[in-house]
Amino acid sequence: MRKIVFCTIATFFLISANAQVVMNINGKDVSKQEFEYFYHKNNSNTSLNHISLDEYVDLFINFKLKVVDAYQQQLDTAKSFKDEFNSYRNQLIRPYLTDDSIKEVLVNEAYSRLKEDLEVNHILFRIENQNDTIAAYEKAISAKKRINKKNFEKIALETSEDPSVTQNRGRLGYITGMMLVYPFEKAAYNAKIGKVVGPIRTRFGYHLILVTNRRPSNGEIKVAHIFKRKPEKADSASIDSIRTFVDSIYKLASTGSDFAELAKKYSEDEANASQGGVLPWLSIGRTNETFETAAFALKDTGAISKPVEASYGWHIIKFLEKRPVQSLDDLRQQIESRINGDERANIINTSFINKIKKAYNYKAGTGDTIATFADVVLTKDSLNKFSATRPHNSDSLTQFINTCLMDYENSNLEQHYPDFGMLMKEYYDGILLYYVSKEKVWDKASKDTAGLRMQFEQNKEKYRWKKPHYKGIIVYCASKEIKNKAADIIKTAPKDSVSQYLKKQLNVNKTTNVKVESGIYEQGKNQVIDALVFNEGSLPINEKFPEVFVDGYVQNEYPETYKDIKGPVSNDYQEILEKSWIDSLRKIYPVIIYDNILKTVK
Repeated sequence: MRKIVFCTIATFFLISANAQVVMNINGKDVSKQEFEYFYHKNNSNTSLNHISLDEYVDLFINFKLKVVDAYQQQLDTAKSFKDEFNSYRNQLIRPYLTDDSIKEVLVNEAYSRLKEDLEVNHILFRIENQNDTIAAYEKAISAKKRINKKNFEKIALETSEDPSVTQNRGRLGYITGMMLVYPFEKAAYNAKIGKVVGPIRTRFGYHLILVTNRRPSNGEIKVAHIFKRKPEKADSASIDSIRTFVDSIYKLASTGSDFAELAKKYSEDEANASQGGVLPWLSIGRTNETFETAAFALKDTGAISKPVEASYGWHIIKFLEKRPVQSLDDLRQQIESRINGDERANIINTSFINKIKKAYNYKAGTGDTIATFADVVLTKDSLNKFSATRPHNSDSLTQFINTCLMDYENSNLEQHYPDFGMLMKEYYDGILLYYVSKEKVWDKASKDTAGLRMQFEQNKEKYRWKKPHYKGIIVYCASKEIKNKAADIIKTAPKDSVSQYLKKQLNVNKTTNVKVESGIYEQGKNQVIDALVFNEGSLPINEKFPEVFVDGYVQNEYPETYKDIKGPVSNDYQEILEKSWIDSLRKIYPVIIYDNILKTVK
């Protein structure tokens, strides 16, 4: 066994002792499994060209030699490389470090609850000190003993520590799945109608819960509304005046006036007035209960409610459409996201930890040994170091054990799941390939102006234009006066900064009087250049910049310099650098191919 001081365990990509080896590159074996993985991936159904085995062997060796060169330069030790690889890996390990069976149970449970609404009441007893929950619990028990079928509201008013109790008297109204914290939801959906359950512990305190009705979900509705705000501290005369005004709008809406136009004109809900008052899809418990009740009471498309007075103002509501609870497939991502962010995540995590404990023969220890599993020994010394970094953790022992178990499982994922191991190998080598290619080819080519110039001059015929090109600027002007000024400026302005000169001198007081485009334009590719330079077609109309002229010259046969065709020249030069690099790698690093094994690749 080996002891660990802390729970950081390195990840390695290993070839098992009995794996078949297709080649050895610089002393490192390449397994048949790895070779087949890359070969099949490059010859997948989505690949444009099928690559023969012989062709691929050559490409694969080149790839591996570049990666070997990256290792030799210790690019794998660079912080930027490690951060990038770890970022990829951390995104991909999540499905492997969870209990999918428990997660699926919770997903289905949440979905089933979305299809049923509960009418719920509660009494809350807050926990003032997290280290002393007994006082709140005893108050809840005492209150529960006093409750009968008729006095829940009375006891709520007397004992509840929910700030809203004076308004709602303990009544929460109708709820549905994923609306409230999970322990509360679970207790409510498991409760019988009319029977008080609890105390139920949530992060808010202890709850006594009374469910008074159940019904199938009303689904979701789409409505529009016209809203008139109720001023704060308004007197009765002002309220009556606003109410009369709202009634007049309702009369217009209910007698055929366009509801959307009325909303645009009169609604004080700035978030949607300009869209005709249309609101997002509405489900139970997502808005004010008064509004919700009136909206769900509408049944026919186009039906309009009488003015609905809520505490903050009046609504006139128009029913647009209704839909049932969406399918599980449609809601799965939303449900899983919610589960991953609430108490249910702990249920999944605990189940997964228990599976790991069983798989690795976890045993509690004695003396200085806290626990053992697999070939790991957890010691008190390592716990103390772990706890020192988390001084406010009330349960550092459990967290320490769970962290070590998860770290160990994480470090062995590549061995437990071969496909995942191959994917990580692909990412690892692929990122190394990027970094070493950037250094040896791409950056080198972009910085080697002499090499690029030589490539262009020695192969000028290869870069001959198929059609004439125009090199220069296009100047768009807001008026003839601006055009004349721009033409004068161009006569004296430095050619390499004419665009900046024009904008600086003509675009004043935050007004854009001139717009400049520069480039190399092939005949037939730009309407302005075609009209003004090649006398082909007509000049496009531009109302903002009606005056336009060009300044530059035509390249009939060849680019003037490599910069005029830098993309193709750079690509060709990169190919030369890469070939030279590969040739040198093949001379430096030995390659051995085991043909007898390679022939068995399928």
